[in-house]
Formats: sequence, C-alpha cells, structure tokens
Amino acid sequence: MSRLFAAEWSRLFSRRITLVTSLLVGTMLVFLAFGFTLSGSTPTDDEIATAKERAVSLGQLWDERTEHCGRVQSGLEQAQPGEDLPRGCDYGPRPTQDSLLDYGFSFHRQWPKLYYGAAVLFALAGFVLGASFVGVEWSSGGMASLLLWAPRRGRVLGAKLLAAMAGVGLLSIVYLALWTGAFMVISAGNGTVSQMSAGEFGSVLLTALRVVFVAMAGTALGFSVASIGRHTSAALGVGITYLLLWEFGSTVVFTVVGSEDYAEPYRLSSWARAWLQKGIEATEANPATGVARSTFHATWEQGGLVMLAVMLAVAAAAFVSMNRRDAR
Repeated sequence: MSRLFAAEWSRLFSRRITLVTSLLVGTMLVFLAFGFTLSGSTPTDDEIATAKERAVSLGQLWDERTEHCGRVQSGLEQAQPGEDLPRGCDYGPRPTQDSLLDYGFSFHRQWPKLYYGAAVLFALAGFVLGASFVGVEWSSGGMASLLLWAPRRGRVLGAKLLAAMAGVGLLSIVYLALWTGAFMVISAGNGTVSQMSAGEFGSVLLTALRVVFVAMAGTALGFSVASIGRHTSAALGVGITYLLLWEFGSTVVFTVVGSEDYAEPYRLSSWARAWLQKGIEATEANPATGVARSTFHATWEQGGLVMLAVMLAVAAAAFVSMNRRDAR
C-alpha cells in the first residue's frame, strides 16, 4: 500500500492540471492580498479617540437592545407597537473600537470571512483535482493498465483517493500559512494589528484545520463521483448541476416566494457553514408579534458528521462500483 501511495503521490504532483490549478489558486490569493494593501490606511490619534468614545456608548445601546429583544422572545416583555426586532436578536457583533475604525483591513476583525472564502476556493479546486486525477485514468485506459501491475482494485482506488486528499490537504495548509502570514504583514504595516490572545490564535488554528477538512472533503467527493462515472466530465456535470439546481436554485425559489427555507437542512453547504462557523441558526420572525422562532439549528459537530457521512457514502459507492464493473 505504501508503494502504491508513493507512486500515486508522485503522479498527482507531476500532472499538468495540478500545477495549473495550484497556480490559479495561488494567483487568486495573491490578488486578494494585494487588494487589501491598496485599501488600507492608518488611523490618526483623533480617529482612535473618537472610535473609543463611540464604542462605549454604542456598546451600552447594543447591550440594552439585545437584552430587551431577548426578554420579548422569551415572553417576559411585550414588543412595542411598530417595533421591528431582528431575527434571533441578531444586532451583529458588539461595537468595539477596532470595528469602528475605518482603516481598511484588520486581521483580528476580518480573518473569519477570509478563511470561509478560502474554504470555498479550496473545496472547488479539490473537487476538480480529485475528479481529474481518477477520471483521466479511467477515460485513457490507464486504470486498466495499472490493475495489471496491482490487481487489488480496492487498494489501487484507495491509494489514489488517499494521495489526492493528502495532496490537496498539504496544498491547503501551505497556502493558508502563506496567506495568513501575508495578511498579518499587511495589517501590521498599516499599524492596525490588534492584540490577539492565545485563545484567539487557537481559534484561528482550529478554523484553518476546518478549512483543510472541507478542501479534502471536496476532493473526495469529486474523486468518488468521477470514479463512479469513469470520466472527469461526469463529476463536473454532477457538481455543476447540484450547485445550480439545488444550492442556488432552491435558495432563489424560497427567497422569491418569501416563505421559510425548507430546503436549508438538506443542502450540504448549510452543514459546511455550521462546521466552519462553529454552528448556525436560521430563524423566522412572526409578523404579528415580532417574536422569532428557530427554523434550522446545527452545531459544528453535526456539520462535521454530516459532511463525513456524505463523503464516506459516496466513496463507498465508488469502491462498490470499482469491484463490480470491468476495468475498461
């Protein structure tokens, strides 16, 4: 198995599409980081003092509104006539001096959104790499030739799958490390680096690991679907159809209709967001009372388990297909 893995690992990084995809992902990350260098500015002492004063007053108002909304939701108070309470008492993050300064980029404030965007980019790249890695082998006859040398089909497919997932995982780690370092340098150059505690740095590290898992899961899905269809285009067709018709299509339909989004628990993206954001909760407000009720709630543990279950189910189908059909 180790020799198979080493051979597939070498084959993965010797393929042209791996190099091209890596360069495209790296280029996109570089352009994004460069964009922040153009939009950054250094706050003056007066701006800092003003932001500090506003943070105190706005923080108190935020506390009062959040407490009042919570009491209305729990039934301890009645909403005032014409009062418009947000869903789930979501007034956004509590105002701080850091959030009120208009100086462009702050790694302390914006790193979660950056990492969520990186997760989407890495997952899509992993899906394409995983699909092409095995799809080309099937369509070109390389899989049949390989099975003459190593006739154990399960081991051959398993070595390819592990090599693809490990390769994308390694690329994701390297890119995240370089990207994070670049953003911290940009933030430091603007004089806006906030004092992050050890716990906050730990949160950054854990989120980075979650991003890597999402990238590897996307790779496994692309690989498995392409192996079942025995062609790269099969995986790309299934992926594009799923995104357009289900992920985007169902969202647009329920948005236009204006009703509760009943499809949200059945979208893989919902569970991926729960995994990355340490849990999500969708709420629907009652127009008459203004009281919000939860329509969908998912913890990060549930998100991870659902993603793992889907990944294992599709991979199992690929292994079953591998063993039941002729390798031609």
